[in-house]
Amino acid sequence: MDRRSFLASAAALAAPPAPAVMTVRGLAAVSTLGLMLPHEHLFSMFGEEPAEHAQYDSDALLAAVVPYLKSVQKLGCATIVDATAAYFGRAPRILRTVSEMTGLHLVTNTGYYGAANDRYVPKFAFDESADQLAARWIREAREGIGASGIRPGFIKLGVDAGPLSAIDRKLIVAGARAHRATGLVIAVHTGDNAAAVEQQLAILKAEGVSTASWIWVHANQCKDDAAVLAAASQGAWISLDGLDPTTLERHLALCLSLRQQGKLSQVLLSHDGNSFRAGGKRPMRPYTELFTGLLPRLRSASFSQDEIRMLTVENPGRAFAVRGLTFVNQGVP
Repeated sequence: MDRRSFLASAAALAAPPAPAVMTVRGLAAVSTLGLMLPHEHLFSMFGEEPAEHAQYDSDALLAAVVPYLKSVQKLGCATIVDATAAYFGRAPRILRTVSEMTGLHLVTNTGYYGAANDRYVPKFAFDESADQLAARWIREAREGIGASGIRPGFIKLGVDAGPLSAIDRKLIVAGARAHRATGLVIAVHTGDNAAAVEQQLAILKAEGVSTASWIWVHANQCKDDAAVLAAASQGAWISLDGLDPTTLERHLALCLSLRQQGKLSQVLLSHDGNSFRAGGKRPMRPYTELFTGLLPRLRSASFSQDEIRMLTVENPGRAFAVRGLTFVNQGVP
């Protein structure tokens, strides 16, 4: 090997790994993810009884979900983050099958959902310590979910209305500690609860976790715009993920406000849609309004193509990129 080749090889080894997101089919370089919907539900059993292993009619599920996803794909979507948490319908093997059938990048999660009056928090979580809960999620991140071998790409949590309860506080502490060990971003269903946002950010800081590793899920529901801007000013991700025709103007107004404050690079856009609700018992909630409604409105409001790419491609790629070196040796397709 000549000197030039040696130096080039040495530089490549010394260079930091390319940013990547953990999908249900393994690590994928952020540069390959394309337009990304960062908060949807391909399917769920939300509203039904909690269960560690959801029982779906797989044939009915695939017959409903795969054609719908292909229609969303034709609109320009390339990656979907699935927010269906453990105990209300998470099914990583089905997600992998869907990913293989459609070619979409799909991302699943670890963590527990503390909203809905703690209905979907497993009973053992009330007795275990934050460290014990974090160890469960770290194990899933490193070894895979159950026997599936499929690794989560983020930590999904939820909190109820009002000040953080004891269990909600424990979940946030556990999420912070699991993040430190895995580099997975923490997405927390918080909604219109600015006080809980401040509590969560304080916990993250006390745990030595950057606020840039935390997503305010359903921030669009917050009626206090100043609180949304304050969270963005502290470095948090602002997820405007309740997009549908009835919320279009609210989403547009928040995008304009956050752009004016120089915080557009922290905004995520999605629908909280669901293409197979309650195991197919309830009507689907579509996730196409971004393409048919909001993007045209953003262009009409003089958002540049670069700004739109930031919102739909760059921001979610950065938000869900694995931080640290946890997964570097697993290869990036």
